[in-house]
Amino acid sequence: MLTFETQGPPFERGRQQAFACEAVAHRWAERVRARVRESLDAERVREEVALMCREMAEIYPEGYEECRGIAAGLGLEESDYFTAAGSLRLFRRLANCTVVGFRTLGGRPVIGKTDDILWEELGSNVLEVTRPDRGYRHAHFHFAGSIWSVAGMNERGLAMGMNGIAGPTLERPGLASLEALHTILPACATVAEAVTHIRRLPLSHGGFSLTLGDAEGGLAVVERTAAGMAVLPSGPDGCFAHTNHILDPSFAARNPPQKEPVGTNGRRRLCTALARLSRVPRSEEGMRSLLGDASPAGAIFQTGEDGFHTDFAVIFAPVEKRLTCWDGHPERSEPRRLLMAELFA
Repeated sequence: MLTFETQGPPFERGRQQAFACEAVAHRWAERVRARVRESLDAERVREEVALMCREMAEIYPEGYEECRGIAAGLGLEESDYFTAAGSLRLFRRLANCTVVGFRTLGGRPVIGKTDDILWEELGSNVLEVTRPDRGYRHAHFHFAGSIWSVAGMNERGLAMGMNGIAGPTLERPGLASLEALHTILPACATVAEAVTHIRRLPLSHGGFSLTLGDAEGGLAVVERTAAGMAVLPSGPDGCFAHTNHILDPSFAARNPPQKEPVGTNGRRRLCTALARLSRVPRSEEGMRSLLGDASPAGAIFQTGEDGFHTDFAVIFAPVEKRLTCWDGHPERSEPRRLLMAELFA
């Protein structure tokens, strides 16, 4: 996986990202823009993209400036770049992933995540190590050329891994789910701070579940859509597993059902994760084995099931402030380990 560093104010970090992953980002942007041209009304796209830019500039100016920096670095007109970045809203797309959390026998949280995308998107994820001019330094995974943070850890040890869940689209100013996730790691040091931050996010498009852990031993899962938020209790043995449908019954009733095939695929993966959680050792090695599960009944590591493929896997050890990641299958690839203390020394 391409890994690079950025630093400074948002616009400059965006330019630096564009220079670091120019070829991958251009492929992503052109692929999305081609799909927009083929399937959506051009006037509707212009109106929605213009509205998105106005709302983002007002609600999340740091993210807006970072996106402008990416566009500049890629040599794209801002309208063309934001058309690609706006695909979250234009196509109502949801991420299709698995996140699992448990405590070791010593009580320390461990979080594992796989990131599942389409075949033509494989290799699009990058790992960015960010030293912002304001906020906590952090390492985060996202699509090249975007600010769509799907997982990461900051210098304080706060770790997060997301899944996409179905939520309503509201006609009010707000952010899309992956844009909103980008705000968390620079701003929060603990699970408690992150839960408060997430509750206050102005979300208007899509939704996410987010598994969180911190250096103080905190561990939690939240479900957040434009309809509100739920904080989930852990299982009877202190474990969490989440895929792509809302688990809180009362919160699910306030949101639309998950689309297919994501819904059925996610339920199969959830069953696999819960079954494996009852058997694997409560350790990082046990988590690695779980993330590599390829059970025919509901593979966590996906190789074409319902069109989805796992691009990477990552394990977070928040107390140790360490992440371990793999390109592809975690039991067939060499791991990369990053310690926040060394990374940001």
